[in-house]
Amino acid sequence: MTSRVKTRHRLDPGLWIGTGLVGIVLVLGFIGPLILGHPDAMSSFYLAPPGTHGFWLGTDQYGRSELTRIVWGIRTSLEISFSSIGVAVIIGTIIGLLSAANRAFDLGMMRVMDVLLAFPAILLAIGIMAMVGPGVAGVIEAITIVYIPIFARVSRAPALEQLSKEFVEAGRSLGASTSRILFRHVLPNIWPVIVIQLSLGISDAILIEAALSYLGLGVVPPAASLGELLRSGQSLMFTAPWTAIFPGIAIAIAVLGFNVLGDAVRDRSAVRGK
Repeated sequence: MTSRVKTRHRLDPGLWIGTGLVGIVLVLGFIGPLILGHPDAMSSFYLAPPGTHGFWLGTDQYGRSELTRIVWGIRTSLEISFSSIGVAVIIGTIIGLLSAANRAFDLGMMRVMDVLLAFPAILLAIGIMAMVGPGVAGVIEAITIVYIPIFARVSRAPALEQLSKEFVEAGRSLGASTSRILFRHVLPNIWPVIVIQLSLGISDAILIEAALSYLGLGVVPPAASLGELLRSGQSLMFTAPWTAIFPGIAIAIAVLGFNVLGDAVRDRSAVRGK
């Protein structure tokens, strides 16, 4: 039985596919811009089809390379997603741990988290952007607020389970403080659950950023993001469809990669837990 599990781990297609797609997205987003140059560089080839004049994915109405702008758009979307989800992980996990350890704090803070969770993620993000205005900083703030209650809930449940175990009582009997127990003993045991949600959260953040920018509430032109490229290409869908199709494919690959990777890690953790 053990050999079967090990074989499944080695040959898990979801894990390899997810890792491969995420690797491609990361390389394009963080190494591609160093190679392809500035995204706003213009040429005299307006709306050139893919493969002509040396432009692999064609050009837009201003003669800018679609490939270069997509690569920079991936970078912007990844930076927004990593920043917002990273902050949400830190704040949400701290809230979840403190809620698990303190009943009074739990009653008050979890009600606030429940209120935020009652709103669909995209609607809450749109409402926040309507208040703070468009821009990268606003998108990061909106996605962070959307995901803090999610990570608070994700971390609270396993933290409660860990706090009921004998090693916690042993630590308390030895005089360990609550903060030491939470961050030195409980957090390492619940971290795998948080990592799984982290991967899934990044994929959702990419989608939320794309939706906000598509609606004109996110990244402000001429800055390149995948959602902004999709929005600007919509008006050219019938004359230059590549300006909308390729950004859409990039969004799909990025979201699919992080989703497949998160699902594969979750399945692998479940099998290992058995």
